[in-house]
Amino acid sequence: MSYLKSILLFGILFAIINATLEEVIWRGIMLSSLKRNVSTFYAVIITSIGFGLLHLAIGIPVIISLLFSFGGLFYAIVVLKTNSIYPSIVFHIVINLGMVFNGWII
Repeated sequence: MSYLKSILLFGILFAIINATLEEVIWRGIMLSSLKRNVSTFYAVIITSIGFGLLHLAIGIPVIISLLFSFGGLFYAIVVLKTNSIYPSIVFHIVINLGMVFNGWII
């Protein structure tokens, strides 16, 4: 039972920390900075593709990394529509939890 608790705690902490850091970096810093220098459309496209490429760089297959780019697009739209990073962090945590507990991450 202790082992199961440890895995559960690890999965939850991983999902929260990873989602928060990725959203702060990609949508909080990069998207908002790029929006000041290029159009919102290009800022969204650049950060979405970059988000997918980041996952490719850590060893995730190309087709899955492409899906991560679409995830980045979704998160960017959420941030732009709500004018807040918090909903995208919550969505990202939920997705990460699903992937951790399905064995797709870690």
